[in-house]
Amino acid sequence: MSKTILFFPKLEEFKTAHYMPISLLAAATNMVQKDIVIIDQRVEPDYQTKLATELERANFFMCSVYTGYQLTEAYKVSKWVKTLFPHVQVVWGGPHCSSLPEQTLFSPYVDAIIQGDTDTGKNPLPFWLIDIEKYINPETKRFMYVSSMGCVGNCSFCATVPKRKLMFLPLERVQGDIDYLMSKYDWKECVFFDATIFTMPGRALALSQLMMKHNLQWICDSRADEICKTDKNTLDEIVNSGLKQVTIGLESGSPAVVERMKKGKSHLENYLKCAKIMSQYDVKICSGVIFGTPGESPVDIRLTIEYIKRIKDINPNFYISSTFYMPLPMTKMCKEAVKYGYVEPASLKEYAERGAEMHYKYNSYNSSLWIKNPEEYRRIYEEFKNENKELFI
Repeated sequence: MSKTILFFPKLEEFKTAHYMPISLLAAATNMVQKDIVIIDQRVEPDYQTKLATELERANFFMCSVYTGYQLTEAYKVSKWVKTLFPHVQVVWGGPHCSSLPEQTLFSPYVDAIIQGDTDTGKNPLPFWLIDIEKYINPETKRFMYVSSMGCVGNCSFCATVPKRKLMFLPLERVQGDIDYLMSKYDWKECVFFDATIFTMPGRALALSQLMMKHNLQWICDSRADEICKTDKNTLDEIVNSGLKQVTIGLESGSPAVVERMKKGKSHLENYLKCAKIMSQYDVKICSGVIFGTPGESPVDIRLTIEYIKRIKDINPNFYISSTFYMPLPMTKMCKEAVKYGYVEPASLKEYAERGAEMHYKYNSYNSSLWIKNPEEYRRIYEEFKNENKELFI
């Protein structure tokens, strides 16, 4: 019987607490052959020894890869695998190779790729393939789950994949997975890594009832317009189930930047309305704010800062996490960055060499070719951050 190794490369260098490798568990749900081993570089101190032992009788080495630091690690390990075990087929999946399939396959260290999502929702996640204890953070006792794939948005900065259509996993499958996890450990919190939860309010309500059944506090993402469309009775019930935090993407407070981001014509109006709706609840509202997109100027950052202050006045439970724009391959905004002098990596090797510098750095300034008047822009950002430390998470 053939053996397949599913490998999870590190997402970042110094993080010590990790969520379960849901992407690998999802990939394993529909694999016909059952001799599967999951090796997670993040939680295996001597992963290379374990990997070498398993590769002796393996046919496939598979990993899921994001552009950035994880790609650097995946490339390094894949090169090691192909050098020492040339008979093993190296297969990549995940956002990077879905965006750049031909370039990825041109590498001598990748034999095949899988594009798009692999989880059909027909089978439960095989949590027995991992040691759950390694993913328990005693401080939070929080696990991560993904109940849908895709997104209704079409943001120009976000990685696009061939299968972008939103797909919901069956609620029976979601309940079975979470019931299983709760039978193994006394978890206290669940964080949904779906792009958005409130697209279908009735489904969000069903998920909230599942959380309440297990006495779990929970965290999720949403779009501002979706919360605006959710009726109050439904929203009351969802919040009262134990919802403690919602991440609602703002990205920018500059109308010109929002338009370039393709956030929708009413995005800024909807966000203010959403902030007011959520102000009646004791729920933390968090948002990512992307500074320094192609063509931004000091005027744009000032508009964003003033808009953030308006939201904070409306909803004191509002907080932000800032990043500076990094181009993701094959996105519309990446093409805009090229016009300002950004040079895209020409090969998988070049992406691997630049992985660390392409990794997002939260709440710190990052200089870019495409920012107009960068010295003034940086001064405004640093002053804002220093004067509003309590706003940043």
